[in-house]
Amino acid sequence: MGSISNGTISVILVGVSYSLVLPLLLCVIFKKRFKAHLKPFFLGMLAYVAFSFCLVNLVNGLLLMFVDTSGFSSALIFIYSLCTQTIGALLAQSGKYYTIKILKNDANPNKYAMRGDALEFGAGFGGLEAIMTVGISMASYFSYAAIISGGQMEQFLSGLAGTDLENVQGIFDLLMNSSTGDFLAIIIQGLAMILFQIGSSLLVFRAIFGANDKAYFRLALIFHIIMIVPGCITNAGFIKSIWFETITTFVFSVAVLIYSYDKIKEYEKQHVKDMINTGKGKKTIHLK
Repeated sequence: MGSISNGTISVILVGVSYSLVLPLLLCVIFKKRFKAHLKPFFLGMLAYVAFSFCLVNLVNGLLLMFVDTSGFSSALIFIYSLCTQTIGALLAQSGKYYTIKILKNDANPNKYAMRGDALEFGAGFGGLEAIMTVGISMASYFSYAAIISGGQMEQFLSGLAGTDLENVQGIFDLLMNSSTGDFLAIIIQGLAMILFQIGSSLLVFRAIFGANDKAYFRLALIFHIIMIVPGCITNAGFIKSIWFETITTFVFSVAVLIYSYDKIKEYEKQHVKDMINTGKGKKTIHLK
């Protein structure tokens, strides 16, 4: 009978906890630091559910009805993964675009026009993505790890048959054959995901609210496509180490966030100047 280390269980618990706590913590920080509103945070979550979860899964499900990937070579797996995830990137960034437009169309055009609201939107979108991908997966792993640690694996498997038995056995094998570092890598990838979605949301926000800034939407989409390439390489088996995807995506997400934050500050300064020039909103300007 296999076993799983206490260190691995602890890392899995960290994965469950941080995916739930970090989005809420960012929401509170952005609200207090930038006097942001809560509406963008929840709109970001709505955009993720509608576009990156429901619509993307629907499209992928339709593709799988017509494409059998079981006989694909590594090169074809890479091409297929890149194409499907590019569609996902397009839907995600388009979802942000049309959802952020709701904020701009508010009766008060300057109500959600500051960087704090852009940060809140990104935290809502990226935070829910982390919960739905990393958090739920880690919670599932923890429940199966508890079965292994309690010595009940054989008893649990004896009550299953067919596809259910095969799937659960696969999870048990994954838990017993993976190192603590493998699960740590997944946590770091989840953090990279949040950072990237905040950064790309800032670019889409500027594309909506800025004057003659539509090119930032295309830039957000390009960045998203670049972001998925390491994962496609790993899925195809060209590079088998999970740390290749982890390190490259984390470094790239940090770079995107730094660049995007600089651009949103640049936009905000110009927006504040415009507000001052028109004599509007002087008492509600928050430059921090």
